[in-house]
Amino acid sequence: MTEIAQPETRLARNPEELLEIFAVAFNAGDYTALPGLFAPDALQVMQPGQPIPVAATLDNAAQSLEHRLPITVNVRHVYTVGDIALLIADYVHEGPGPDGEQLRIEGTAADILVRGADGYWRCLISNPAGTTRA
Repeated sequence: MTEIAQPETRLARNPEELLEIFAVAFNAGDYTALPGLFAPDALQVMQPGQPIPVAATLDNAAQSLEHRLPITVNVRHVYTVGDIALLIADYVHEGPGPDGEQLRIEGTAADILVRGADGYWRCLISNPAGTTRA
């Protein structure tokens, strides 16, 4: 019997790739690929001053993300020092909402990435709102 090869999660070889890989997995509904894009102790800041462990949000990713609008990302700036990078990126979620009306949600994220011992870049702090909320 021939064994079917399972697709491997694509990882970022440079900071610029990370959000592209995230968007592809997110838009495909491949929520099993998302944990590999984050450092084990990563934080997410959905509300200013209220960081939560990414692991907590990823545990329920399939349920919480299934109704999300598709995302496109555009990396604006990357500043790298050694194994740490600050990534500034514009994003847009766009598509029909639950009521069928067209929705567009956009923002600028400010994320901190780290390069692991394996050479791949992962998100350590995910801050989708960047500095847009006080």
